[in-house]
Amino acid sequence: MPTSAVLLVLASALLHAGWNRLLHQSDDPPIAIVVSYLGSGLVLLPALILDPPVEVIGWAALSGVAHAVYLNMLGFGYQEGSLSVVYPIARGTAPLLIGLGGWALLNETPSIATAAGLVVLTGGLLLLAGLANRLQERRAVMFAVATGLATVGYSLIDAHSVDQTGALGYLAALMLLGGSLVLAVRRPTLARIRSVARDGVLIGLGQGGSYALILLAFERAQAGQVAGLRQISVVVGTLVAREALGPRAFWGSAAVATGAVLVIW
Repeated sequence: MPTSAVLLVLASALLHAGWNRLLHQSDDPPIAIVVSYLGSGLVLLPALILDPPVEVIGWAALSGVAHAVYLNMLGFGYQEGSLSVVYPIARGTAPLLIGLGGWALLNETPSIATAAGLVVLTGGLLLLAGLANRLQERRAVMFAVATGLATVGYSLIDAHSVDQTGALGYLAALMLLGGSLVLAVRRPTLARIRSVARDGVLIGLGQGGSYALILLAFERAQAGQVAGLRQISVVVGTLVAREALGPRAFWGSAAVATGAVLVIW
């Protein structure tokens, strides 16, 4: 893997962990993440106008619903629990489900590395779930797992759709639709939205910057290598959280990251 790609992925991991920490520290995470999505969608609005995803409009609508679920679940997770619990569980659930799904549903025989990764990943998630139970953050674990489920859902839909339409217009549609759905259901007051506007803008910049760096890395290295190394953000997130939850938080995050790398690589 070229050094330039490694540096891009590491920078992306830092940004990803950074915007998640900012979201966790926000006074109102469920609304702050919606503001970030809507802000990013408005920035990309010209792409949506010039190249609307009419070829996959049905899939875009379905993915928008999955993104709305993701926004709600991650926001509530950070409202209820510690960053060192919610972040790695939310990130680790997706590769676990994809690995198990390929094995159980598609009859794909896992390699030794994949099988080992599933075991290590599961162990890390259980370690963090035990920590959450001790901290009385069981609801946060449920929200984190639901976040991972939503991530799997929109990832599968988006992987199918982006080959048939313009990526930027499609992304704008998902962000605007997902954010609008959450606002329509939750109906926050204007004052509540304004109170997290600054955080939402900064989070949106972090989201966009992190994704842009990953796209650049994809141009320089294989997708599996980039996606695997990207999991280091799980450990970075635990370190930057500075929550002093003890060694279990670090080792659980490290196991999740290691297992995810083995499953994805």
